[in-house]
Amino acid sequence: MEEDLYNIGIEREGLRCDKEGKLSQKLHPEVFGDRMKNDFITTDWGEAQMELRTPACKDTAECYEKLNEITTVVLCELNNRDELIWPYSMQCILPKEEDFPWGDYGEFQDEHEYEMYLYDKYGYRMHCMSGIHVNFNFTDVLFDRIKKMYQGIPEKLDDAYFKIMRVFMKKAWILMYFFGATPLQLSEESTSKLSLRNTEKSGFTNTRKVEVDLSNKEEYIKSIRQSIEENRIRTAKEVYVPIRAKSKHKNYTLKELEAGTINHIEVRLCDINPFEKSGISKEQMDITIMFLIKCLLENEEQVEEHYYKDIARDGLNQDEKEKLIQELKEYQTINDKLGLDFGETIDGYLEKVLNGEKTLADQVVEISEKDGLLKGILGLANKYSQEAEEMRYKIAGHPGLEPSTQIVIKDAISRGINYRIIDEKKSFVEFDNGEIRECIIQASKTSKDSYIYPFITDDKMYAKRIMKENGIDTPKCICLDNKMSKEKINRIIKNLVGQRLVVKPRSTNYGDGITILDNPVTQEQLTDAINYAFTFDTDVLIEEYVKGNEYRFLVIDGKCIHVSWRRRTSVVGDGVSTIQELIDKKVKSPAFARFNRKIVVNQLMLDYLAEQGYSLEYVPADGERIYLHKISNVSKGGEGVGVFEEMPDYFKKIAEKLVKVFNAKICGVDIIIDDLNSTDYKVIELNDNPGILSNEYPVEGKGVKAGIEILKLLELIKD
Repeated sequence: MEEDLYNIGIEREGLRCDKEGKLSQKLHPEVFGDRMKNDFITTDWGEAQMELRTPACKDTAECYEKLNEITTVVLCELNNRDELIWPYSMQCILPKEEDFPWGDYGEFQDEHEYEMYLYDKYGYRMHCMSGIHVNFNFTDVLFDRIKKMYQGIPEKLDDAYFKIMRVFMKKAWILMYFFGATPLQLSEESTSKLSLRNTEKSGFTNTRKVEVDLSNKEEYIKSIRQSIEENRIRTAKEVYVPIRAKSKHKNYTLKELEAGTINHIEVRLCDINPFEKSGISKEQMDITIMFLIKCLLENEEQVEEHYYKDIARDGLNQDEKEKLIQELKEYQTINDKLGLDFGETIDGYLEKVLNGEKTLADQVVEISEKDGLLKGILGLANKYSQEAEEMRYKIAGHPGLEPSTQIVIKDAISRGINYRIIDEKKSFVEFDNGEIRECIIQASKTSKDSYIYPFITDDKMYAKRIMKENGIDTPKCICLDNKMSKEKINRIIKNLVGQRLVVKPRSTNYGDGITILDNPVTQEQLTDAINYAFTFDTDVLIEEYVKGNEYRFLVIDGKCIHVSWRRRTSVVGDGVSTIQELIDKKVKSPAFARFNRKIVVNQLMLDYLAEQGYSLEYVPADGERIYLHKISNVSKGGEGVGVFEEMPDYFKKIAEKLVKVFNAKICGVDIIIDDLNSTDYKVIELNDNPGILSNEYPVEGKGVKAGIEILKLLELIKD
């Protein structure tokens, strides 16, 4: 079993802007809840600078995945508002000072007062720069391993962190090569070779010099307190240095740091990588950790100091490039010795330096020379928005998760709830809000459920009996089983000839095995339908056909939160394409491809088309809708249309009553209604695994954040 060696977390800042690159004047998106309580998605400066935070992760792969998913969720929600994240550390187009949108912190007035203090002291432009903060700590496993393998390592972890920080200040120029990505800015003529954000003139720095003593924790705290007493800064948060020691609390104080050990160190000089959707690559995370470990292993008296701000301005000379090459070669040895997993990254960076490949800053200059800086950065921003939209319903790297589970994970991310995939094949996921943990399977099975409920709903005949006992209208039904004699089944069939019927398996879902016989049935048709249903189950139901539209009522914790009209599988003509061509186009459309949906072309479809006078070669008129199947299951190509507001409360209460009878916490109730102005209805069935795709993302009409409601049910979200 592999042991965890370190923890890493990322804080990524970014300005919200409009499609022209102007700072957004809109409020922080409500969908993310209270910014002061969301651990993943908050604001940092003013109303428009977002800060995206990962939880502490056990390795860079996990951290990159989490940051990528958080970024995707944010970009998708911003896309709904015609907004982007400006993927560059230097400012986008800022408004006049009097029009700058300050943060609305509600009851947290101390945050507003602190923001105004910073504004009075620094103005508003400097804090509109955005960066990446890398948070890192050792596990005992790796720290003990290092102490055993190398001499001169401090015995205590706190002292080790301060050695890292001391050496870091001498060698931070090396990270400038890996992270420097701001050679230009929109508003001024000043330029740099690597990073304007880290230069003396244009960079992010304290207005009055703050001396930080890195000898040890006591002297560190003492030096910051002295700066506070001398009114150079107000709090420890205002120490704008490239690396800081932090306590566990995100808004740490010196008292917290003094009372306990150092939780982690925070690297703050990293520019946003404009060529990464998430602002930082996994390789940059790898190399940062490798750099910090190398700082710990150094003989600090022999480390040659190069001022990182000079390198940010002027870049590396030939001598410094040679030193960088030597540094990377030493990383390879350390990586192998400590059993780390950064070899491929180190080789890649070494090859780049040896081949003289363009730095990130060089690439920024290149796009600026081609299109201008504004157009070039906006082009990247739009690209990332589109990439996020393509992943709106998916968790990258986990294609085995069923769609509803992916949606719940996305909703959890939007509210700062961490997730861990336990079993991808089973869609088994653990969620953690920092106080409690809950598991969800297939977005619907939770600790709130009774064990027996799914078995009851799967048995459609038994479920109907309970409905009838509780005064719920449901279609009349006969049950056949495969142990019945052919003589008895034939006698039942003869008695049903001429009626309108639905034949379906007793215990299967997703529309499998269903035949809808909405015209007076012949003996042959009914026999074929029964035989077809028997291929899916040992028991078959013959149910009276009910005319009307089928609606899925989604009920969570006793309340109907959404209603979706389950529109039957169909295509809409363009006046040119055949039905077959329209099917092919629809299957390839994003809405279908994202969920691997299919439209099954089978004999049932061909027969139904023939009933309507069509074939697959028919060319529908522009706008003409052709229904392909009689069933409406989404899994068979049906579509959910949001109709919650149009649906009378009478029918919502029927669904809520039924769910209460079954003591269900997450339930889909399928009801056929022919006339919304009447009180007539028939409940077809209950679904213990309803699937929330068509409720959260209907093809038409309004959706609902069903995943949020599931998380509220589990008390992971408390609004």
